[in-house]
Amino acid sequence: MSFLQDLLRLRETNSELTQLREVVGQLESNEELLKENLAELELAVDNQGWQRLFGEFEREFSRGGLAQIFRMSRLMFLKNPLVNRAVTLQAIYVWAQGVQITSTDEDVQAVIDAFLADKRNQVELTSHQARTMKEQDLQVLGNLFFAFFVSPADGATVVRTLPPEEIQEIVCNPEDAKEPWFYKRTWTAPVLDFASGNTTPKPMTAYYPDLDYSAAARPNSIGGYPVMWDSPVYHVRVGGLSDMRFGVPETYQSIDWARAYNAFLEDWATIVRAYARFAFKLTSAGGKQGIAAAKAKLGTTYASGSASPETNPAPLVGSTFIAGQGADLQPVKTAGATTSADDARRLLLMVCAGFGMPESFFGDVSVGTLATAKSLDRPTELKFRDRQELWKSVLDTILQYVVARSRSAASGKLRMVGKQSTERAPIEIHFPPILEHDIAEQMAAIVSGATLNGSPNASTMDRETLSKLILNALGVPNVQEVIDLLRVQWEEEDAQAAAAAANLPGGGGDPTADPGVAEAVKGLREAIDALRKKVAA
Repeated sequence: MSFLQDLLRLRETNSELTQLREVVGQLESNEELLKENLAELELAVDNQGWQRLFGEFEREFSRGGLAQIFRMSRLMFLKNPLVNRAVTLQAIYVWAQGVQITSTDEDVQAVIDAFLADKRNQVELTSHQARTMKEQDLQVLGNLFFAFFVSPADGATVVRTLPPEEIQEIVCNPEDAKEPWFYKRTWTAPVLDFASGNTTPKPMTAYYPDLDYSAAARPNSIGGYPVMWDSPVYHVRVGGLSDMRFGVPETYQSIDWARAYNAFLEDWATIVRAYARFAFKLTSAGGKQGIAAAKAKLGTTYASGSASPETNPAPLVGSTFIAGQGADLQPVKTAGATTSADDARRLLLMVCAGFGMPESFFGDVSVGTLATAKSLDRPTELKFRDRQELWKSVLDTILQYVVARSRSAASGKLRMVGKQSTERAPIEIHFPPILEHDIAEQMAAIVSGATLNGSPNASTMDRETLSKLILNALGVPNVQEVIDLLRVQWEEEDAQAAAAAANLPGGGGDPTADPGVAEAVKGLREAIDALRKKVAA
């Protein structure tokens, strides 16, 4: 009876084991299936940035995908030297020599100067450091959202930029996708408790109108969120295509290649580090005892805690490999069989292509020549000049808005002097040349253009234009201030010449009454111009 019971128990145990095996098999299958599903999920997460998931017919990145690109681009700018070098170098070429902003209207110039000198604007845009950093932001993030805050009393304007990550949606005219109306901003504002000193995050959402949007109706809210009518936004974007509402970071196409180049050099450094692991080789014929004796002989006593001076210092570089007869240690032969550090050049060239810069800009002076040392290749020069033209447009748009607010405010400086015209203000924005050409060659070209290779002035340009060209070529700072001083001098000279002509026979204020006198005055003016050129030279 007991035998049958034992047999039955054994069958039950085998059945339980079979069931357990089936459960384990199912778990293993589920694990493999889970791994496959996770891989598909990761792929889906990685691919979701390649198309918008709503309403844009696969023309743009999704907002979540674009946010990932922003984060990745920020990190690569801060960490990867190739990305940082390219972004910083372009910012230097664009802004390192500064910019001149002038107006022929003295009152408009006063408004511009006040805006540029405002410390609140200097930390954001108008100082040299702020402008350089804004160029870096534009490359790394692909978008700048300038928000304006205007004093209703005197029209004084303060500019700030909104982080692109906070702009969740750009609402455009339903009948014209190129006409933005609102920017939906979602952010977290820290609220300070003065009693405890702690800050509490407060979720916020608001709509900001576009700078050029003239709404027939001005609702206070959209979908329950406030509309910041007094703080319009000016959007500047680069990268991407013309039918995309958000810009794409200019660093994006180079990030993968910069990573690959970094990984290649890390692998190469690992091999070199392995070579340095052992610097000496010692073969002992004494078996284990001989090896132990050699090890003790070569060992250092620095860490023994002894008060006696060190008598057996360790080798300065590397370690010693000790082996008995028949044992050997050799490094992996890499010469001709594997890669060297220079083999990563093709990866570097892809980074260069992504940024549109020559290889010499990234530290390899061996590819440079005397010509590249004194000048830029034409595509790179045009790339930087194109960005300067973009910034001219940006600054002009901002300053035109600043002038318009001074005209419309009750106590605005321009309104107080009666200048309320809606016409565009006369504003000139001038960048110095990117390349430092030979000054003598520039001066010779200016003289040739002014005189048409003759000695007297050929009247091809007025005195003010000619003076600006000369002063810019000489690198004189504050050109407009010098021109203002010269204007006073020119007016005095013209007045003196008119008075002298009036006192001549047949004068009476009209030197052309006598042809001989008119010819003499003309010769005098040409002589004065020639003398001025010699003095300037």
